[in-house]
Amino acid sequence: MDAKHTARLNRITGHMGLKPAGASDSLVEYSVQDGVALLTFKSPPVNSFSPAMKKSIEDAMRKALGDPAVKGIVFTGNGKFFMAGADIPNLMKITSANPPLPVSTVKKFLREGHELMDVIESGAKPTVAAVNGPALGGGLELAMSCNARVGTKNSVYGLPELKLGIIPGMGGTQRLPRLIGVATAVKVTLSGKPLPAKMAAKLGLLDQLVKKPKDLIPTAMKLVLAMASGAKPRRSALDSKGNLESPARANEAIDIARVKSRRKAKGTPHAAAYLQAVQVGVRKGGRAGIQEEVDQMTPLLREAPSAKALIHMFLATRLSPKVPGLQGVRPGRIKTVAVLGGGTMGAGIVALLLFKGYSVILKEINEKVLYAGVQRVVKTINSVIKRMKLPSMALEMGMRNLTPTTSYEDFNKCDLVIEAIIENIPIKQKVFADLEKSCRSDCILATNTSTLDIDVVGAKTKAQDRIIGLHFFSPAHVMPLLEIIRTNNTSKTTLATSIDFAKRIGKTAVTVGNCVGFTANRIFFPYGQAAAFLVDHGTDPYRIDDVLKKMVNMPMGVHEIGDLSGLDILAHVTKSYKTAYGERCYISSLGKYLLEAKRLGQKSGAGYYRYKGKETIPDPKGIAPFLAKARQGIQQFKVSDQEIMEMVMYPVVNESCRVLAEGFVIRASDIDVVSVTGYGFPAHKGGIMFWAESQGFKHIRDRLRYYADKYPHARGFFKPSQKLEELVAK
Repeated sequence: MDAKHTARLNRITGHMGLKPAGASDSLVEYSVQDGVALLTFKSPPVNSFSPAMKKSIEDAMRKALGDPAVKGIVFTGNGKFFMAGADIPNLMKITSANPPLPVSTVKKFLREGHELMDVIESGAKPTVAAVNGPALGGGLELAMSCNARVGTKNSVYGLPELKLGIIPGMGGTQRLPRLIGVATAVKVTLSGKPLPAKMAAKLGLLDQLVKKPKDLIPTAMKLVLAMASGAKPRRSALDSKGNLESPARANEAIDIARVKSRRKAKGTPHAAAYLQAVQVGVRKGGRAGIQEEVDQMTPLLREAPSAKALIHMFLATRLSPKVPGLQGVRPGRIKTVAVLGGGTMGAGIVALLLFKGYSVILKEINEKVLYAGVQRVVKTINSVIKRMKLPSMALEMGMRNLTPTTSYEDFNKCDLVIEAIIENIPIKQKVFADLEKSCRSDCILATNTSTLDIDVVGAKTKAQDRIIGLHFFSPAHVMPLLEIIRTNNTSKTTLATSIDFAKRIGKTAVTVGNCVGFTANRIFFPYGQAAAFLVDHGTDPYRIDDVLKKMVNMPMGVHEIGDLSGLDILAHVTKSYKTAYGERCYISSLGKYLLEAKRLGQKSGAGYYRYKGKETIPDPKGIAPFLAKARQGIQQFKVSDQEIMEMVMYPVVNESCRVLAEGFVIRASDIDVVSVTGYGFPAHKGGIMFWAESQGFKHIRDRLRYYADKYPHARGFFKPSQKLEELVAK
């Protein structure tokens, strides 16, 4: 074995107390065939690059490098994955350390990863990655450290680290630009989207692409032996210029990306850190770039709030579908779905299901309304086809699976029915009674209601165990959240099937309890009402929207959301909140005056704003007479931007605490997922409860007390909840 690389491996692993290679707890299966050591990752389900995996690779590498019978080394994955990146819980331990880990500790952690990649790339024996499935994050970095890569058609390649608020940490900032060019590498890494196998091969990331999975290992073995014999050159991505553009063109690509990413960064540092590491590599070489990667990554791991928040969100999103008590419950399979109602929401749901390959029945009350609903479906699908640059035949292929109808005639074929009609309890009750008669006894009956009590909706049936809420968010084919609302009567099979269905249609499922507003709309009802309180008392509504977008990084202002939802819909929903939550509500008369003037929001061309095509235009003159009427007899006062943020956002935290205390969510992180995926609360702040903790529960409690005392006529609205008081005490 090469003495230099033996020493390097010993330096990396000597303090770890490793067991000999081949020990039963190794995460790398070691075998030798025809002079090739095959190192197979076996840490299901995704073969993540955990500390234990790293130790196992180091140990297996030491054995392969020391075996005179081994001429080359091939890496591959067991199961469906090659390797899907870092062990996220381990990263969270680093980002969440309090106090932060010493700089020297974090840099040592990073350098050890680089040293392992260096041994794989430049050790005494050539290496080939046989990529059998997704190679993401650290998995792709390991594959790029190999001297060649062979992939199957179902393999994909990506560096999604920036979605976690960090940057590639094992050479990805340097090797990918050298393999596929700076401009393409920067675009791929900033987007976080994986490259399919054919594209990876075309760009030069893959050396060979096999047609059949069974040919993967033999092809990789043949290639590594050819390199070992000198028949084929052994390449090191880090030390070669490869596909790098000229310095001028590379720097131009980086500068363009820097300008674009700065607009989206919203104060987060990771995109700028990534581009800086790439640029140093372009200017000074790959080795200098590696050092810059370590220098840029270290503060992100140690102390960047956005990294902590995004890693938290990653884990919270994966935890949200898990519901205690469903272990061992086998979900049913949904193949045919009926959607009742072809309005904006219903059409969006139908379009989504058609894209996902389901057979869909769309029912409406008469032919005229049905035709309009089908037209909305076509319009929705066409917008997706245009955006994604799909072939025009995609519309025809999707529409083949749609059956429009005005009757329940074919509903005996349905595995699931989603009701998306008007928010009227008597009408919904009749519909569900009809569904019980028309559908099979195992068909799930779901309502898309955003606020109504689901027990009441299904009260006229004997199918309460099959009734559930599936609350999509508009536009249904775009927004990631699917709120699954269970009642005390919902069966485990119904719930498990609904969660599985959400996964299959690409939604983030969060299971919540049955209360007015459920979780997403309930925690955000104070959001709009607090803004109304401020407007009534003299604050400009457009200023409120600007403050929320600039200080909180909300994608839309509260009044823009109101116009998007429709002020008529909000007025209807507000009545439900007032009935349910009484003095915790603040009801303004401004909305009533806007409705009387037919200013319903986007759908009427004007609400709080005016709309010209896709342009949103503040309309202070247009709303001035309505503001004057709403403010009559109300004392006006001035507030700072900080007070606007507190008075609008802290009541959302307060209501979130109540939802948690009353048991309508399983865990606090579910509220974070709901706030980010349903209302666009910025992921880099970690969701509403994570953000609240960073603000300080005591600070939030004290400020709410202050506003409750200062504005006694709104005391019930601002009064801190008991749960918030408990969180302060903890």
